[in-house]
Amino acid sequence: MKKLFVWIIVLVLLGEFAAAQGGKKIPLLISDHHGDHALWLYRQGGYEKKDMILLDAHGDAERNPQYHVIRESFGWDAGEADRHIGNHNWIHPLSPAPLDSLLWISKISQSPEPQRALGFLRSAASWGMGKAGCINLNELEFSGQGDSAASLFVSIDLDFFYAEDYTPSRVPEVFEKLWEYSRGRTGRVLWAICLSRAWLPDDDYAWELLEQSLKWLIPRTEFEVPEISLFSSRRYDMSRRAEAFRAEGREPPGFYQREADMPDSVRTLLLEIGNRRK
Repeated sequence: MKKLFVWIIVLVLLGEFAAAQGGKKIPLLISDHHGDHALWLYRQGGYEKKDMILLDAHGDAERNPQYHVIRESFGWDAGEADRHIGNHNWIHPLSPAPLDSLLWISKISQSPEPQRALGFLRSAASWGMGKAGCINLNELEFSGQGDSAASLFVSIDLDFFYAEDYTPSRVPEVFEKLWEYSRGRTGRVLWAICLSRAWLPDDDYAWELLEQSLKWLIPRTEFEVPEISLFSSRRYDMSRRAEAFRAEGREPPGFYQREADMPDSVRTLLLEIGNRRK
């Protein structure tokens, strides 16, 4: 009887979450470059305000010197806007809308390093983002971020699972925590995931991260069939990491037009999630 009662509660909560989405599924993007998330988010509702969770080894909050060009181009020339968006400064052009608040998560249970947290907060404040914070993942449910009825954007950079020695095996645990928080919202929810190959040790590690992510996503039919820019986006990375590669005479590694290098296990999972009915 107790198990039945628990299942009834779960079904009720799932029903409320589905109703909050207006019967629609959760939009989902899978990319290599984190900068791809900016224009994609704009396409999901223009300047409709959203709370944002950034799960990332890096804060990506540097001021974008082309802010005004990007903002003016968002609505009429997507290509022009996209040309000025970098993987390290893609968030700034989203403020003050669609971005209303920003929480950066760089660790699972530890506190962010004070200097990195301070740098993130100072940078966000410099371009007018007053509602910014740094927390660890385990603090998310107590964050009190925004209004539960507001839209929520969950932006995941899989380099989170390398910079702090979190292995790919921890992907399900981390995604589950983000999912539980998402389900607690009554407003619209959007998710986007990037690999950031240039910040990972090798291709095999990147493919394993993607495989673990897809295995977690596939059973969750609340998500739409994902938009995938993994192999089609060729962004010129202007981060210090990318410049370090170029200083060595190498281009930053990425997955542009590299479908042929994909392991069969990942290919099978991408086909499965791509063929899933909406």
